[in-house]
Order: sequence, then C-alpha cells, then structure tokens
Amino acid sequence: MTDYELIRLFLSRFFNYEGYDEGIKNARNAISKNSTTSENWKRIVAKIRAHNLEAGQPLSLVHDGANQVLDENSDAEAYIWLERMISNVERVDGDIEEY
Repeated sequence: MTDYELIRLFLSRFFNYEGYDEGIKNARNAISKNSTTSENWKRIVAKIRAHNLEAGQPLSLVHDGANQVLDENSDAEAYIWLERMISNVERVDGDIEEY
C-alpha cells in the first residue's frame, strides 16, 4: 500500500462519516490501542510533514478521503488542514483546535 493510499484509508476511516471532533477522538483511541494503527500513524505523519505528496493529492485527501470542505481548495490549504489534524490527534491535553 502506498503512503497516499494509507493516508486516504486513515482519513476515510476516521473523518468521512464522522464530525471532525469525533474523528479526532476516534483516531486518538485507535492509535493508543492498536499497534498496527500506531505504526501506520507514524508513517502517515512522516509523509504529511515532508510535504512531498504529488500535486493534487493533498486536496484529494482532504476532500475525498476526509470529506472536509476547504475555503481555498488548494494543496497549500489541504496541508494546513492535515497538519492541524496531526496536531489535534497528538495533543495530550484532550483539547481539539477547530479548523
């Protein structure tokens, strides 16, 4: 499975049919309780933070994978959404910063 497919699967699983807050909570729970999800999460974070997805992929991940709406509909804004999602999942205080 490619990194893109892995990220898309993760976003679809946790955000496509859930509200943002619920998706964050469910992702946190799955990462903490499932070793495979935890290992996949490390790979997902590394790929997103490297900002080296192909053109159009970040936007597709957010629109189609996570089913989220962006204001600018650009890869740059999609990376901002993805980075905030990572930050929220990794927060230890339990809070969620809205996008």
